[in-house]
Formats: sequence, C-alpha cells, structure tokens
Amino acid sequence: MNAEFRKLFAAHLTSQLGFRVAQTALPLTALATLGGSASQVALLVTVQTVGFLLVGLPAGAWVDRWPKIAVLTLCDAVRAVVVLALVAAWATDTLALWHLYGVAFVIGTGSVFFDVAVLATTPRLLDRSALVRGNARLSGAESAAAVAGPLVAGAVAWVEPALGLILAALAYAVSSLCLVSMRRLDAAPVVRRRAMPREVVEGLRFVVGHRAVRRVAVASGVFNLCWSAMTALFLALLLESGTSGSAAGAVMACFGLGGVVGASVSGRLTASAGRGRSLAVGLALSAPFALLAGQTGRLPAWVTGVALFGVGVGVVSYNVAQISMRQRVTPTPLLGRVNATMRFLVWGTIPLGSGVASALASRFGPSAVVIGASVALCCVWPILLRMPEEAEESVPRDVAGIVADGAGRDPGTP
Repeated sequence: MNAEFRKLFAAHLTSQLGFRVAQTALPLTALATLGGSASQVALLVTVQTVGFLLVGLPAGAWVDRWPKIAVLTLCDAVRAVVVLALVAAWATDTLALWHLYGVAFVIGTGSVFFDVAVLATTPRLLDRSALVRGNARLSGAESAAAVAGPLVAGAVAWVEPALGLILAALAYAVSSLCLVSMRRLDAAPVVRRRAMPREVVEGLRFVVGHRAVRRVAVASGVFNLCWSAMTALFLALLLESGTSGSAAGAVMACFGLGGVVGASVSGRLTASAGRGRSLAVGLALSAPFALLAGQTGRLPAWVTGVALFGVGVGVVSYNVAQISMRQRVTPTPLLGRVNATMRFLVWGTIPLGSGVASALASRFGPSAVVIGASVALCCVWPILLRMPEEAEESVPRDVAGIVADGAGRDPGTP
C-alpha cells in the first residue's frame, strides 16, 4: 500500500475510533447521567443516523464536485468542535438531553459525507486489483475501532460516562491532522458541473439498473433495518439485566472484534466461494448468531458477546466483498454518487429501524422488539442467492453517456 493510502487509513482509523467512542458514550450519558429511558436512547440512535435520509442522496453529488480531502478534513474538525461543546455543557452542569440529540445529529451527518468521501478516494489511491486488500484494511480499522470504542467508553464510565466524549473529540482532531498532509491530492482543477438533480438521478439510476448492485442494496437495507432495531435497545437491556456500564461496553465491543476477524478472512472467503457467492455466505454466517443476540437480557451478558462476535465476522466479510464489487463496477465519475446512493438506501434504514424500535419498545417492551427483529434478520441472506459469479456487468445504458463525455468527473481524476 502506498504512503497516501496509509495516511487515509490512519485518518479513517482515528475518525472511526472517535465515532465509536461517541456512539457508546452518548447513550451511556443519557442513561446514567441524565436518567433517560430505553425509548429515549433508541431515539438518540435515530437522530444520529437520520442524516443518511436527509442528505444521503445529494451528498454524493456534492462529494463528486468538492475536493475529497477537504471534505474529510472539515467533517472531523467540525465534529471535534461540537463534541467539545457538549463536554463544556457537562462541565458547567448545564447538560440536557436535547444537547445530546443535537450533537448526535451533527456527528451522524458528518459521517454521511466522511464515509462517502473515503469510498470515493480509495479507488484513486489504489489499483483496482488491490481494492479488496485496501477495503479489508479499512474495514479492519472500522472493526478495531468498534472494539476499542465501547471498551474505552465503558472504562471511563466507571468515573463518568461523559468523559468518553473528551476522548472522542481528541480522536476527531487527530484524524483531521492526518488528512492535512494529503490536501495536495485536491489540487487538480474541477471540470464543469451540471444540475444537481440530474447528477443525483444518475447515481440512483446506476444502482437500480445494475442487477448485482441492486440486490446488494436491498439485502443490506433490510439487514440494517432489523439490526438497528436490535442494537438501539442492546445497552438498555444489558443495564436492565444488572450488567455494569463498563461490562456492557465490553459486550458491545465483541461485534468489532468479530469484524476484525471477518476483515482478515474476507479475501480468502471471496477466493474460495467466488465474488458472487461470498456475499450470501457472509450474511448467512451471521444469521444464527443474530438469533442468539435476540435473547439479550434473558441470557448471561457473555452470551450476547459471543453472538455479537459471530455477527461481526459475517457482516464485515460481507461488507468487504460488496464494497469491493461496487468499486470495481462503478465508473470513476460516478463513484461519489453511487456510494452516496447506496448509503442512502442502506444506511437510511438505520434511523427507521431504531425509530420503530423506540416506538414499539414503549408498547411491547424492548425484549420483544429485539426478538422479533432477530427473526426477521435471518431471512435476509437468501436475497443474495444466485448472484452472478463475477457480480459484474456493463454500465446501465441510461447513465453510460456521462462516462464517455467525462461530465461530473472527480476533481483530480486522471
């Protein structure tokens, strides 16, 4: 891997660490410091992910127009500032639940742009033959952060859950500093722009018109809908069962630990099962563990940890395969828009799932909601059966013209 990719990797790792620490520290602060309920915590998760619905589609067109590294740097600089503002509110004893909702929204919206820009930058730094290895490393970084983040947030919760927010802000600041030296990649001139609605529609048409990408969008969207309904209530169920905040953080970290393993085996899984079949195999591996995770609060906490580890292995190996496939088949001028469209369709179901969980938990109880979601999640992987072995097709005809004339080309793309 070249030096520029290593810088991107370091920034991605520290940014993900900040996100994961904040992701655990925010609900712990709501529950332990402010006395929030399970429904309020599920709503917090909804607010943190609603940005994928609000700006998910235009984010791709904007990222295709804007300098990528500048977008990445600005996202993490802004997130560092708003998290520090939340820490200041806690330190002055003025912290309120609505403060958490506001910061969660900014963090989540920043993730929309940051994640799309990372996915659009990676193919510019690596040969397409190296995309699986590169994406495996980036996914491994996300999984490592998913391990360390809850552990760190849970450890400082012994003193005060809000202390984790200080560490999250520092991680965002370090990420933005790692990206500063990469700004020269944005030096190339930007070519002519076209109407925003047309550019957004081109990304959407590609996703809908490409059979393999379309199937992945449907499967991933349904999976995330069910999984977010479960994870929005995990912490509340663990704490209600008598698990301490630090132990709950350790349990949640097991998903990331499984993700590290999933990223490390993703290349071998793709080589042995084939590009098409490896997608279904990854999600199928996670299904029985998801059923086990549905019993959170009814079984010992360590059982939930084992279940989350198994889900992490299957999901991350699937993600490496589907992201690499998408980057291979997507023309460079469309990378930002296609990635953003996928995030809109796939991650946009996350606030829907957590929002539904918040509403149903107050009526039927969090345990019933988690069990129902786990059963539904196990029905997702058959969507990916009979995928084309190469999972690659030609560009849909209604967007092929932009590849030929270069309109909307990435700044700096050769």
